[in-house]
Amino acid sequence: MSWRSDHPGPPLADPTGRPGDPPWYTRRLEVGLYIVAGAVYVLLGMFHKWLLNWVVGPIWLVAWVWIVPVVADRFIRGRR
Repeated sequence: MSWRSDHPGPPLADPTGRPGDPPWYTRRLEVGLYIVAGAVYVLLGMFHKWLLNWVVGPIWLVAWVWIVPVVADRFIRGRR
């Protein structure tokens, strides 16, 4: 599989297009959540060394990106 420069993919400002994702959940927000999750993980790992392993790290990133939009959708936006 090769990378094509003439078709880079959907813009980051577009919704993810996955079923169940709210329309405000864009690719840019998703990438931002991964970056923030990584930064928080590293900062917490500096003080709690048991967090820095190959099992907790991926679980942390996926859980962060899955839970934050759900919390935002239910509590901040008032949806049920």
